[in-house]
Amino acid sequence: MPQSGEPLLNTRFLEAFCWAARLGSFRAAADKLSITQAAVSNRIATLEQDFNTRLFDRDVRETRLTFEGRRLLSYAERMLELNREMHRFNKATADIAGVVRIGVVETVVHTWLTDFLKRIQSTYPAIELQLTSESTERLHERLAQRALDIAIQTDPVISDGVRNIASGAIAMGWVGRAEEWSSVVAPVGFEQLVQRPIITMNRGSQPHSALLELCETHNVSTPRIHFVSSISAIVKLVEADFGLAVMPLAAASGQIESGSLSIIDSDVHLRSQRMVVSYCTDLTTEAIQLVAKIACEEAARFAVSLAPEYGHKPHD
Repeated sequence: MPQSGEPLLNTRFLEAFCWAARLGSFRAAADKLSITQAAVSNRIATLEQDFNTRLFDRDVRETRLTFEGRRLLSYAERMLELNREMHRFNKATADIAGVVRIGVVETVVHTWLTDFLKRIQSTYPAIELQLTSESTERLHERLAQRALDIAIQTDPVISDGVRNIASGAIAMGWVGRAEEWSSVVAPVGFEQLVQRPIITMNRGSQPHSALLELCETHNVSTPRIHFVSSISAIVKLVEADFGLAVMPLAAASGQIESGSLSIIDSDVHLRSQRMVVSYCTDLTTEAIQLVAKIACEEAARFAVSLAPEYGHKPHD
């Protein structure tokens, strides 16, 4: 963004200036650009006004650059080359095409998925994305079967021809109805929490595994657990007081900030939910590699942007 008082440069004006300098004639520059000599004169006059200096010494026989004109010429040529590079880059990205099949877990759907899709759409408009949302276990199966090109989920895929890239983490925690829990100040004991029904994600998911680890560590009997694959459904069940949830906190940030749900401060720590971008390397294309790269960047960017209550804890 130009500062107040700085000229907003028009590349057409710079182009007229450069050709007039190279050819030593406004008329020759006009012929080269297929415009009138008056148009060349006007464009150069505007540059001279913007920079408050004369760029050419003009006489009947010859048009010569002034000292300031020679100084400006090198900058103008560099700016035009950068402009050409930008157009080449834009054309190159527009030419990258192909179908990329992506699978994501529910946490991604409720956090950074839309930003990721918008970035792909704007940067590589010729890439067609085919999206599915399933459990980590199911995404692993589909990637191993090559029914997916990229899986964005919670655990590395152990399979030949698959690359796994760790891409940040999101805090997990206990969530309850705000009406009951927002006024609770002291940390709540684990034994007290598991007396309630617990709503969490699929069997074997990271939230479920983290809950079972705590039960084993504290020698507590496994509580009543409801396994629900949909985060939206988990939120509705907690709001309706069917139990407490163990879940990635950022996925419920909207309800927490609106006041319908509350994070429960507990005396036990749940390990964060990892994010891993996995993609096939044996059947890969440039489109797949670029989409996987952007997925890693967006996952990491989201993890860094999280407020402290939703973010990755340093001791995980």
